[in-house]
Amino acid sequence: MIKFLDNIDSVLRKILVALAGAFLLAMLAITVANIVMRRFGMPINGTYELTGLFGAIVCACVLGYTQKRKENIAVDIIVNHFPKSLRLVASVINDTACAVFSVLAAWQITKIGFRHFHSGEVTETLRIAAYPFIFITAAGFAALAFVFVIDLFKNFVNK
Repeated sequence: MIKFLDNIDSVLRKILVALAGAFLLAMLAITVANIVMRRFGMPINGTYELTGLFGAIVCACVLGYTQKRKENIAVDIIVNHFPKSLRLVASVINDTACAVFSVLAAWQITKIGFRHFHSGEVTETLRIAAYPFIFITAAGFAALAFVFVIDLFKNFVNK
């Protein structure tokens, strides 16, 4: 079961990381193009807006990837001195709390996305719909929650 969930997670993370990479490259290209065009007195409209939207996607899409690799900041100075059984309890509590937070974040961000979708709200400068960016951000948090749920299961299987 854990292997199956890990395989699903791996596919999801690869898709999200590829998406993040594409948006990061787009941010770079837009920023460089804007810098060059400013030299000629023709800045690109909406650069700040697009960079903000793309930055949100980049950050959200790599949440699960970073957690899976255990590259997020962890303050475990005290927990490392606990006996193995207490470390397990701390890990279960942490994984549960983080999974719940990530699910709630994904849910609330999705609700915001649907509000934007139904209201037809668009960005100020370029007048593009913001809801696709919001939904992708929610997907990033959902993927993070999935990683925490898998980690939670692993606490019971591998111990």
